[in-house]
Amino acid sequence: MKHIKNSSNGVIWLFLITALVVMGMVSGQLIAKTSSIAKITFYTGQVEVQKAMKNDWSKALFNQSLLSGQKVKTQEESRAEIGFADGSIIRIDGNSKLDIIDAKKEKSGAQTATAKVWSGKVWANVNKMSKKTKFQLESPTAVAAVRGTVYRMAVSDDQTTKIAVYSGEVAVDNKPIVKFMEQKKAKAGGKQGEIEGPSQISGPSEVSLEQWVQIVKAQMEITIHPDGTYDIVNFNPIMDSQDDWVRWNQERDKKLGINRE
Repeated sequence: MKHIKNSSNGVIWLFLITALVVMGMVSGQLIAKTSSIAKITFYTGQVEVQKAMKNDWSKALFNQSLLSGQKVKTQEESRAEIGFADGSIIRIDGNSKLDIIDAKKEKSGAQTATAKVWSGKVWANVNKMSKKTKFQLESPTAVAAVRGTVYRMAVSDDQTTKIAVYSGEVAVDNKPIVKFMEQKKAKAGGKQGEIEGPSQISGPSEVSLEQWVQIVKAQMEITIHPDGTYDIVNFNPIMDSQDDWVRWNQERDKKLGINRE
């Protein structure tokens, strides 16, 4: 009987040890899959970070890792800089809110970095040397996809989005507003994906559900309005550099030795 009891205890201990080893392996795999390719490399003033699926905000920390699903917001007279593994950078001006939608590195070495600007101003300086990088900024009305360029995005309270390009070029499309209008139509009883004619929503502008893509080149600025219409103009880089936000970023790039020309 004693021998049987000892054997049972041995089996139980073996089971527990095996379970702990398996849990450790799974935990290690999860950590590997969620390893960060982004971190807060600089900030000034009051900057806060919210973890994925959480409601509370915590004070940002220098060199704090950022994972997919996390959010960053800045208060008035505050700024933050997010550095990515490939050398790309996103900077956030005061009174701005940004979501890290996707930030990961595949086994192949490809890096994906997608962020959504809900409000405020963001500056992006993307590493053109990394051909495997997929980098894009989104707003409630537009998506800006790039590979190797310098540009800024500003989102106003009415969701008007402005994108100005300083070097390289940016492919801008209106997927968010098209998707929103299609969902709105579907909820109202229309067919999913059906494209209706222009409809009046607010002011004199009309809504067009046709998707478009515009290539915005250096020294050009595109403005996407809440109704999906857009305007493209050229801007004077000398006059533009008088803006405090633009000047600060240019000086910061110069200090870090970042030149994407």
